[in-house]
Amino acid sequence: MERRDSATVDSVYSLVGVLAQGLARFAYTAIVARLLGASALADVNLALAVAILLSLLWPTAAGNAAAAFARGDDVRFERSLLRGVLISLIPLAAVGAAVAGLVGGGAEAAVQTAMSTVAWSAYIFGRGVFIGGGRFRTAAVWDVVTGIGAIGALFGFIALGWTSWILIPLIVGYLVFATVALATRNRAHASLSAGDGSRVRLTHFIVWNSLALIATNGLMQGSMVVASAFDTPARAGQFAAALSLATPVSMVAQAVTQAMLPRFGRWSSLPETERLARVRRSTIVLGVLMAGGSLLVALVVPWVLPLVYGVAFTPAVPLAQGLMVAVFAFSMSVFFAAYLATVGRARLSTGLTGIGSAVGVATMLVVAGTETGSVGAVVGAGAGMVVSLVLLGWAVLIGPRRDGPRPRLGAVHG
Repeated sequence: MERRDSATVDSVYSLVGVLAQGLARFAYTAIVARLLGASALADVNLALAVAILLSLLWPTAAGNAAAAFARGDDVRFERSLLRGVLISLIPLAAVGAAVAGLVGGGAEAAVQTAMSTVAWSAYIFGRGVFIGGGRFRTAAVWDVVTGIGAIGALFGFIALGWTSWILIPLIVGYLVFATVALATRNRAHASLSAGDGSRVRLTHFIVWNSLALIATNGLMQGSMVVASAFDTPARAGQFAAALSLATPVSMVAQAVTQAMLPRFGRWSSLPETERLARVRRSTIVLGVLMAGGSLLVALVVPWVLPLVYGVAFTPAVPLAQGLMVAVFAFSMSVFFAAYLATVGRARLSTGLTGIGSAVGVATMLVVAGTETGSVGAVVGAGAGMVVSLVLLGWAVLIGPRRDGPRPRLGAVHG
């Protein structure tokens, strides 16, 4: 029986899975902060921020391509994507280790940052493979299983005194998820390979989608790097707590957007009026959801943050509240950027998000130099993401319709 095609059902499963991992990561950081202190929390969040930032250079876009254009029986396409991801992991891991060393981390920090980069890249690509095959429920189940497993293993590591390798449980959880995603995909026709034309279109999509992702997601992850570079470890730990509390909210939008990617691919062939009407309806729903979620977090954070992380983290409250502006703008920007990339307007998306990121980075550096790194990170992230949201929203909802050639990356059978 054919799987029922429901954006709502798929979005719910995707949301459950991503929230499970997001909440697991939130709990992970809360446990580290409670038991090991602000400096350890800053180290953990910095490694994760670098890993996510580096994954944007190829693996995340490859996962988006798998989600948007792959089919459960199209193994040639998935293998072409996987090959590119595996090739990218070596230089990305090396850069991750180098960044950890440059900001003052020791050998353990460098190794774990490199491993986190590989693990997160594999995880995000594995999610794309699950979604491209329509396996939203399976992805959600493994998100829950690996998230719970990582938390349990973390307690074990702390009890055994292995605090220098505190990221290993999370790394293993991501790798288990990716292994299941790749090992259980449909292997029919596995001896075939993608044609040259499909490979060219695939590379074009990934390159431009990577640039757009860096310009959008990179600003939020880069804020942690700025806080670590301009602040003491203790103050950077305060910002890390604020960013950790904001992360689950932003992951809601990313979950919904990832669930919508296959539909964006199909909508690209619809008449302009019908396509725009569907996008506008989706924008309203997501906008209301994210505005409500961001406002709710801003209201409860004065009680929740000290409760979760401890009273020593009370200075992080205004930082977390300020970040909610950036989180809302980021969430909507990711949605708009994904749509533009899928309908052949990736260059426009990249250009507009690049403007927003340039504003954000410049603001971060100026404010960090006059105030503190954490304040600069909050103000810069908010300014950059608001600019990106305004520009991308105009391009999708108001601006002239000048869509590029419709990507048909999944059509590789020839």
